[in-house]
Amino acid sequence: MKYKELTVFNYKIAYYAMRTFGLYWLLMQYLTFRRISKWPQEIYEPFLVIQRFIFPVYPSEFLYGSILLICALLLIITLFKQNYILNFLIFVLIAIINFPISLNFSVGHHNHLIIIGYFMAIFLLPKNLIKENDYKWVQYFYLGILATYSMAGISKFLGIAKNVIKQTGKITWLDKNAAKINTLDNYWIADIKVPDWVLSLYAYENFWVITTVFGIVVQASSFLGAFNRKYLTFIMIFLYIFHCTRIFSYWRIFRMLKILC
Repeated sequence: MKYKELTVFNYKIAYYAMRTFGLYWLLMQYLTFRRISKWPQEIYEPFLVIQRFIFPVYPSEFLYGSILLICALLLIITLFKQNYILNFLIFVLIAIINFPISLNFSVGHHNHLIIIGYFMAIFLLPKNLIKENDYKWVQYFYLGILATYSMAGISKFLGIAKNVIKQTGKITWLDKNAAKINTLDNYWIADIKVPDWVLSLYAYENFWVITTVFGIVVQASSFLGAFNRKYLTFIMIFLYIFHCTRIFSYWRIFRMLKILC
């Protein structure tokens, strides 16, 4: 199968996979909501203006559950009926569902790929991808998602350049102990003792500098994967390993937070 055909074919599978996975995602949001709802209501602080309008106080289980059920129903409907309006409503509901989870006190990046993915798919219906050049629309879909990683990588480079040029004295990702300090900071926030085996990993300082810089370069160039199948495969593998590594590093932190909450 040629690149153009394969690009469209993969998206058609992804379109339905997103809706199937979306049902599982809604369940996970409900479980997270149940956990957070046990916290003192006084600590809830909506961050965005629109969030203050929709959820001035932390939503009740009935209200939040109703939104989840409506979104689930729309996801199921769009498995059989492709529609612009329904896709738009799904995107809006998913963004609203994320408010109490990720936008308390500040902007969190939880679920950002889910929200962006459904946003980029609003007007990209598989049934309309019939022309030879329609694969370009799928490339824009990939671009919208991968650009978030590219912006993160570019911002890291800009931050490094700023601190080096201005000689601020702040630690940058070029410092030999930057990766180690980042890990220690995460454990410190969760008030958890850093395992000895984790500390031993950072004994190879030069390796971590090279690895970190390489990772930032790949992150900054992620958007190029939208236009090249081989590089997209490489980017997907890199991002998968990157996220799995973070999950592996933070599993003790999440476990402790779950116990505390």
